[in-house]
Amino acid sequence: MAYVDSVSSILKPNNRLFILTRYGRRLPSAPTAVAVVFVILLLALIPGQILGRIVLLSYNGTPRFPNRIQPIVEPIVQNITMFLLIFLALWFWLRFSSKRPFWTLGLERQHAFVRLLRGVGIGLLMMTVTAGLSMALGASVAPGLWHAMGPAAVGIRFLSLISFFVQGPAEEVLFRGWLLPVLGARYRPWIGIISSSAIFTLAHGLSGGITALGFFNLFLFGVFASVYALAEGGLWGVGAWHAIWNWTEQDLLGFVSEGTQHAGLISNIQIAGRTVITGGSFGPEDGLAFTAVFLIAIGILSKLSRRSVDGQKDATGRDSR
Repeated sequence: MAYVDSVSSILKPNNRLFILTRYGRRLPSAPTAVAVVFVILLLALIPGQILGRIVLLSYNGTPRFPNRIQPIVEPIVQNITMFLLIFLALWFWLRFSSKRPFWTLGLERQHAFVRLLRGVGIGLLMMTVTAGLSMALGASVAPGLWHAMGPAAVGIRFLSLISFFVQGPAEEVLFRGWLLPVLGARYRPWIGIISSSAIFTLAHGLSGGITALGFFNLFLFGVFASVYALAEGGLWGVGAWHAIWNWTEQDLLGFVSEGTQHAGLISNIQIAGRTVITGGSFGPEDGLAFTAVFLIAIGILSKLSRRSVDGQKDATGRDSR
């Protein structure tokens, strides 16, 4: 009964995210809200890739960086050039169509720094547990960038951390700042969670080698992020969590992610053991270790959320920019 009550507290129509969504014009319909997501992705990611290639390659196609540096710098540049355009495109839509400020996506200034730090801590904890479970059946660990490049590797990975603090929050403002509260406020809160998580899964499930479990885990990722955003009534925490999760998995530890091996600062990890648990060649997101961590995290967050949601009551309708 306590768990049901905790979940219902997240799904109240007066959640702060839903209140902020009503600042503008009449809420768009579901087809319009979903179309906005895919149009923004199309208009942001394709030009962003072109802009990234301009940064990475000279006019005749020659890489601008040394051969051993180019593949390391490329994802950093692409994270910034592609996902900054998501912020810009969504700002444009809110300004000229929805007629509401960008901060109403859940980016109020109140408690922002504390929520950022908390998101970082939760992301590190969840990634540590997931990595430990994934490696429990065996793994090979090769030296990371530090071994090959020395102190310069720290600078490179600091830049990649900044780039993930563009990429992760950009996805959060689109899926949990725009789509989730629009659908949740117009229809039902649970419709917003399910629909935004399903579309998030669709947008991320195009990588080769993913299994049915991987699709389910991507959906769990979206559900957890939705519950997190609703529990805090904003996006600062979940944006930091998303950024740190991606950076720790890929650029600190060097796991395979979505079928691509990444160069970690301290290691490059190849997981052994049964792929149904570890995720195998696709990465931890395709394994039962990931499933267990996220199911437990959703349960814990739901039980702890009543205090956070109750703390939003005095903020209903108040401009706390």
